[in-house]
Amino acid sequence: MENKHHTDPSDRYYNLYKPWMISFIPDGQRKILDLGCGSGGLGRRLRELNKKVELIGVELYAPAAEEAKKYYDKVYRGDVEEIVFEYKEYFDVIICGDIIEHLRDPWSMLEKIQSWMKPDGLLIATIPNIRYWQILRDLIIYGKLDYMEGGVLDITHLRFFTRHSFVKILLDKKYHVIHNDMMISGIKKNILNKLTLSLFEEYLGSQFMIVARKL
Repeated sequence: MENKHHTDPSDRYYNLYKPWMISFIPDGQRKILDLGCGSGGLGRRLRELNKKVELIGVELYAPAAEEAKKYYDKVYRGDVEEIVFEYKEYFDVIICGDIIEHLRDPWSMLEKIQSWMKPDGLLIATIPNIRYWQILRDLIIYGKLDYMEGGVLDITHLRFFTRHSFVKILLDKKYHVIHNDMMISGIKKNILNKLTLSLFEEYLGSQFMIVARKL
């Protein structure tokens, strides 16, 4: 089903990309698949940096997919869980920026992703953290689990993960996790994290990032 939650391809929702992802893309000519590419923000930045990459995108929302075509070699419009690819062991890097939580069956999708990757291919993903302190506060103290127009409890999210639970899924699916980090935003929270020697890190980040290699 197409996402009716957002209607404008220029909406910040469709233009978001995570700049740090670029640092994990190996140098040289690379074939990259961007699942849920939105309006092509990541591709636009890679083109600005003159990276030698072949970019393939998948996007459900038609106007955003059309915008992304300006920066990607090819954009498939459709549901990532229903796309049928002929790209067998083709991609060096597959990007899942804020997409896993929207899937009906992330477990099967992670297997498909492996089949599209070259040996030693990389998965780069960001995932909302259901262990975030505000979620726990509202649930434990106020008895609330209210869906919102964005954030961890975005109304379009179907699945929820902690960092530990998602890493376990990747290990079960024969990925080797080479980097994972809790994304903590805000000066106060970062200072608190340093002062407590990262003791409460799992509660301070609303999102975590994962880089994993196909085994």
